[in-house]
Amino acid sequence: MRDHGPSQTRLRAWWAVVIWTVAGTGFGLAFFARGGPDGYAGDGARILAGAVAVAAGYAGYLLATWLTRGRRGEVMADERDAAVLARASRGTLVIVLLAVFALSVGLWEGYRAEGAVPVGWLWFLAYGTVIATFVVHSLATLVVDSTHDGHA
Repeated sequence: MRDHGPSQTRLRAWWAVVIWTVAGTGFGLAFFARGGPDGYAGDGARILAGAVAVAAGYAGYLLATWLTRGRRGEVMADERDAAVLARASRGTLVIVLLAVFALSVGLWEGYRAEGAVPVGWLWFLAYGTVIATFVVHSLATLVVDSTHDGHA
């Protein structure tokens, strides 16, 4: 265990959870407002609001990464941090792929009678995948970091 405060890896993961949860909430509000997925693709203001939410997520994430850098900009990570990030990445891949698969099949089943899924759902799938990947990876990093015993 570390006794000199949270590692850079843990600190960045906390920041990412907060930033991307806020960005995801902003995108969700834009997506589900005024008609939801059926009208999203034809509503330029909602598309812009969703894009701004995701861009703000990236900007906030980059700012947090910059603010948590070490002296002279180096990354302060050791072998333990690398092992934590590797395990978190493997878990994130599985979780996000399963979520995308489940959403895709769910949309197919939900709209099968209509013969087509509203194109707005493609926006949700695209932006949602980005947001979910950041949030899931950060949460997985925090979980693995708190339970990691030094072995990959």
